[in-house]
Parts: sequence; C-alpha cells; structure tokens
Amino acid sequence: MRHFDAWVLRDPYSIWHYYATGRRWQDTVRDLIQERQICAPHNDLDTDHPPVDSYTETMADQAECGLLQRLPPEIRQMIWGYVFGNDTVHLVQLKGKIRHVRCTQPTLSLTQHRHCCPLTPARWRVYDGRVPGHSDRLLYPHTHEHLPQQLSDSGASLLRTCRAIYAETAELPYRSSVFDVDDLHTFLAFAAAIGPRGRRALRRLTVQWMPVWQPMAGQDHKGSIYAHTHSDALWARFWACLAALPALQELRLSLDLGRFTGTVAGGGAVVVAGQRLPLHLQDPWLFPLLNVRGLRHFDLAVTARCDLPAKDVIEPDLCRDAALLRDHLRAVMCTPRGSPVPELKGLVLPELCVLEDLRSQSAPPRKGPRLAITAA
Repeated sequence: MRHFDAWVLRDPYSIWHYYATGRRWQDTVRDLIQERQICAPHNDLDTDHPPVDSYTETMADQAECGLLQRLPPEIRQMIWGYVFGNDTVHLVQLKGKIRHVRCTQPTLSLTQHRHCCPLTPARWRVYDGRVPGHSDRLLYPHTHEHLPQQLSDSGASLLRTCRAIYAETAELPYRSSVFDVDDLHTFLAFAAAIGPRGRRALRRLTVQWMPVWQPMAGQDHKGSIYAHTHSDALWARFWACLAALPALQELRLSLDLGRFTGTVAGGGAVVVAGQRLPLHLQDPWLFPLLNVRGLRHFDLAVTARCDLPAKDVIEPDLCRDAALLRDHLRAVMCTPRGSPVPELKGLVLPELCVLEDLRSQSAPPRKGPRLAITAA
C-alpha cells in the first residue's frame, strides 16, 4: 500500500503513475481506471436514484412576483429563450467533473472543429503545437492549463432562482443549445448527469472523433493509455445512448483521421505513415451508428492532415468515400424511429437484432460502489 498511498497523495490523474511497471498495485489501479471505477465522473444511465420531479415538490405561490404573476407563460418562455440563447456549448471533462465552454464563434464549419476555442480540444487531438499548454500526461481528456479560467456558467444561475422558475426552464438549456463533444465518455457522463428529463430535451449534437485505432475490429488493448477513451465497448455505448435520445433532430459528425505522410518512390507517391479508416457502411465499426433514427438533419465531415505526396494519393478516394458514406448514413439516420434498416443499393446491412446485440454487449457490468479518489 505504500506505493498506492504515494500515488493518491501526488496526482491520481497522472498517466505515468500506472503505465506500466508490472507492479501489482499499479496493474490494479489501471484496471479500476479503465473500468471507470475511479478518476472518472459517473456515467451509468441506469441510475438507481430517480431524479427529483420539480412539479411534485412544494412551491411558493410567488404572489408578489410580477414576472410570474403578470406575464403569460408564452411571454415568459420567450424571455427564457433569450436568456439561454442557442449557442454552441463545448463539453469538457476536468478530472471528475463535466463542465462546458460557450463557443465564441459558433459559425465555423464542421471541418474546423473547436478551432474557435483552442483551449478545449481533447489532449489526443493537439497535434501541431499551435496552442501550447496542453498536457499528454493526464487521464482526463481536456488538459489545457488555462481551461479552468474559460469555463462558463452563464444562464444556469437562472435555474437556481426558485422552484417555480426551475420547473418552467429546466429543459430549455438542453433544447436550445448545440452540444459539442470530442470525447465519448464525456458525453456519456454528461447524459447521466442531466437525467432522463434532460436527455429527452436534447435536440442538436456535434460529435468530433479522432480514432486511435479502428473500433469493433479487436484492436484495442488494455496496455494502451487510450484503453479507457477509445475502447470498442465505449464506442458501442456512445451510439446506443444517442439512439435512445427521443428528441434528437440534428447530428453533425466530424472524423479526424490524423496525419498522413508520403514519399515519392519509383512509380509515384506512396503513403508511408498514417492510419486509414475504411469509410464503407458495411464495415463493423459503423454498425453501432445504424441504431440512430429519427433525425431531421445529418452531416459528416472527414479531415486528414497530409503533406503534398500523401495528399495526391489520399484526397481523391477520401473525398469520394466520405461523400458516399454521408449519403448512406443520412438515408439510415433520417428514417422514422423504430423503422428497420432501409435497403440501400449494392449494400447488405445487418439486421436490427444484430445491432441490438452490439448494444447489449457494450453495457458495462454492474460492480460494487464506485471509489471516490481525488488528489489531496
């Protein structure tokens, strides 16, 4: 326990405290971290404690409040709408808490994801050194040293005014905002925190995902420092959660394939570095996405950073495959909820039962009470 005590007292969120020495206590801690038992916010959507229903709680009649007594509900809803706005909200995870940053330039294109707020990308996405201050030595995804000073709390203070105002406005922040996420577990923890009522109100979501390896291909392994952020189980759970959002209308997905480098040899340019991801709807890593239905709008962007030799090789096929994948996913996701997977010309897609099996296999096993370990 001497080594374990030193780990807790120093910084339990440091990656290098548990990768990898072969010591038994560090292997145990690594397993707990990868299972999200420590050093992570709660992310179980099937909570044993139902949320409090504000309408069943005793409320003051607010007889002296002109806002609640004189203005009709329709006018009050307009006022609440102006308070919360329709901003883009970047979800971030700092240690064991889910926080957010309101975007200052929400009109940027999907291919420039979070370039507007350069302190907010996950640590595995900081690749070119444009913004110093990010750390690759911490377990939680968003690590910029100045990020805590950029966190937002605007609008949410209104919910703490009184129970009557809370009952009228509790769903508005989730209904009007565009939530933006670049770490899958951050969204799962956020969805667990807002409860069933908040999840029923979510309408617009932007997802930026950068693969470390190809999901659903058996490539993830416990020895990697990304085992708790890019596992197959996490990938399937994330899309099962999105499929269960009854009011989700707009989904924008950005895939960042990373950096590719090439060289010119013999018969022409050859890509010598970079991981390609197959962009065909019949690939297993896309099967969890086929559970999502009922969207009004879906968009897809695929980005890759290439030098000139690699660009000549990759760009033509990548642009063609990305456009075709976008159209195929749109044809599936924009069908009514509960409908079967539609038939697409030239494609044989899995039946719904197969997709349900993926979702059931992704559910984390029930364990004992979670351990709350934080830095001293």
